[in-house]
Amino acid sequence: MAEDKVERKVTVILATDVVGYSSKIEQNETQTQTLQTLKACREIIEGLIGEHQGRVFNTAGDSVLAEFPSAVEAVLCASEFQRTIKERNDSVDTEAEQMEFRAGINMGDVVIEGDNLYGEGVNVAARLEALAQSGGICISKNVHDIVYNKMNLSFTDLGEQQVKDTVVHAVDVSLDGTGQRKLPGTKKAQSSTRMAYLVAGLAIVALLVGGGVWWWQTGVGVEQTEGHEKVARDNLPIILVKPFKNLGSEDTSVSNAITESLISSLSRYKGISVLSSSTSFHILEAKMPDSEIADKFRVKHAIQGSVQSFGKNTRLTVELNDLSKSKVVWSDKVDFLLDDIFKVQDEIGNTILGQLQITAVGGQEEAKWMSQFETFEQYLLFLNYETEWSKFTKEGYDKILEILKKFESLNTNKNVIDYVEAWTLHQGLLMGFSQNKKAEDLERLDYLTNSVVQNRGNERDFAVRALMELEHLSKDCNVAKSYIPESIENSNIRHTLATVGYIYKSCGDLETSIPYFHEALRYAPVDKGYIVSSQLVSVLYILGRTEEIEAFIGEKINIVNMHGMILWIYASIELENGNTEKAKELFERGRDYGTRGKWVFYNLRNKEAAEKLTKALEPLGSLD
Repeated sequence: MAEDKVERKVTVILATDVVGYSSKIEQNETQTQTLQTLKACREIIEGLIGEHQGRVFNTAGDSVLAEFPSAVEAVLCASEFQRTIKERNDSVDTEAEQMEFRAGINMGDVVIEGDNLYGEGVNVAARLEALAQSGGICISKNVHDIVYNKMNLSFTDLGEQQVKDTVVHAVDVSLDGTGQRKLPGTKKAQSSTRMAYLVAGLAIVALLVGGGVWWWQTGVGVEQTEGHEKVARDNLPIILVKPFKNLGSEDTSVSNAITESLISSLSRYKGISVLSSSTSFHILEAKMPDSEIADKFRVKHAIQGSVQSFGKNTRLTVELNDLSKSKVVWSDKVDFLLDDIFKVQDEIGNTILGQLQITAVGGQEEAKWMSQFETFEQYLLFLNYETEWSKFTKEGYDKILEILKKFESLNTNKNVIDYVEAWTLHQGLLMGFSQNKKAEDLERLDYLTNSVVQNRGNERDFAVRALMELEHLSKDCNVAKSYIPESIENSNIRHTLATVGYIYKSCGDLETSIPYFHEALRYAPVDKGYIVSSQLVSVLYILGRTEEIEAFIGEKINIVNMHGMILWIYASIELENGNTEKAKELFERGRDYGTRGKWVFYNLRNKEAAEKLTKALEPLGSLD
């Protein structure tokens, strides 16, 4: 009989334990108090782990081991835990009631055995925890590379450290109460060759590193919720960077470094999910065919290439593949000197990202839209602006304000800044986020939208002016429609199509709006935030065409970032079909998304339909 196959996965591990616990528990006079304090602190950490989508899989003595689907959530959880423990220690009366913890976080391969996890990924997390300061957090370099630009935290690179029988590249998370320290590295690290410095530099140059959805605990892109079916994590296109080949040499240091830095470079954009380097090399080692990669990891586009040296000259060949069509959609070849590798890898990363935006995210309109930006950094900022704006949350709003300031600091074209500021004001007014006087915002909005129409006057500019007339300025449908450009009938610009569809819908021309929404979705491979889909679903709901809604949304209803109004409309359909439990789940997910009763009429723009939906949802819980 064949042996059972060992089940493995890559995950993020958090390890914590108490500083000086053994000596505390050995003292009879403080033993009871120590156990009581440990219990109280355990409740804090376990509560935070749950809040940050983690799972405790082992506790022994004073330690807690947990796994997370996200490196960002793991670091957030650990930092909140250390902050809470510090506040607790400051508030108690006696030293005996105080307790300090160390925390270590690693992302790596683990073995699954029932509910427990074992293996190198867990062991390294424990080694990092032992290396951490009292009250501090020590993370692995691969975790640092994911969270670095996504959190308001500072880090100290400790380099390679020998802990027991393990060498790990460690990074301190700077927290209140912990000091910045410099530890001696391993002998291997201290005697690095020029190539090692070059490879390390490649990782440093890719400053802005994103996490990407690499999690495949229960299938990539899904999470298991107790009592419910699997829920897809999001609708972002998943990109795989295959490890680059090194032709003509057994030394893979340069090709591996290019692979890592390219993953980091692409991860700067929040509109795509880039599989982690550990996943990339796992796929290589497993020799997975493209069909299996596409099926198992939901990857549609893969990047691959090779590096070949000829004396001092190096040739980099790269191509972008559409796995669903088994087709190369773009390729390039670059010859350069090895000393120029930093510049080359940055340029090729930007080029690939631009191609991905066209083929995987925004459609062909993006090729023209890119020309509005003077540098790729500005264009990338706009892409991330769109992603944050589409969230319609206070956190997203705060981030788009930061991006707007960044645009100004980069001396971005005035038309771009005016256009971005107009959309920012629109969301601030719409959601009540703006801290300015409404009259001031309206005056500014009028100026900005007039400015872009007069100074640039493309389809996007006329569409945004039309929308602002409808929503904030004249609030007159005829005035708004007068700004709809004649070229819209042959447009392939998703933003314009979606905006015009919304205007017709809001003005009661429901049947007219539907083709615009369909065209917007056809030209955009990804509907960010499901904003266009929510508009189409609301129109179909008003018209009573619920079967079309079910056919259009289907299994996508299980995606974790599905728009709240779609969830609520779908909940009403499930309730009507007698599926009360499913309806309750969808309703609660909509509330978690931030949907409230006051937005029902705004989304539907139809009094009768709004009253119908509100009445249908009332048995499921409070809408406010």
